[in-house]
Amino acid sequence: MTIKVVPFATALAVVTAITYVLMVLIALASPGLFLGLYQAWTLLDLSQFAPGGIVLSLPVVVFGLVSMVVAAWLFGAIWALLYNALLGAPGEVVVATAPGRQS
Repeated sequence: MTIKVVPFATALAVVTAITYVLMVLIALASPGLFLGLYQAWTLLDLSQFAPGGIVLSLPVVVFGLVSMVVAAWLFGAIWALLYNALLGAPGEVVVATAPGRQS
């Protein structure tokens, strides 16, 4: 069974966007919780980099959101293409199909 590249990559990008927005909201509501989560996920101590707290601006948030969504979409597309190629069925690599059609 092949993975449809565009829907897979788009789904990953949407999930990434939702997660990013949730993390921005956590950072605004509870900077300490955000720093704790970030430190737990990355094993980096950010307290020395943000001693006065987290500073968020609209341009930074928008740039972060756009760059994360683009990176997630590209990652998803590459993942699906590689998965399909590794199936050993080169004729079955499906990038997208028309609505209502099955691959």
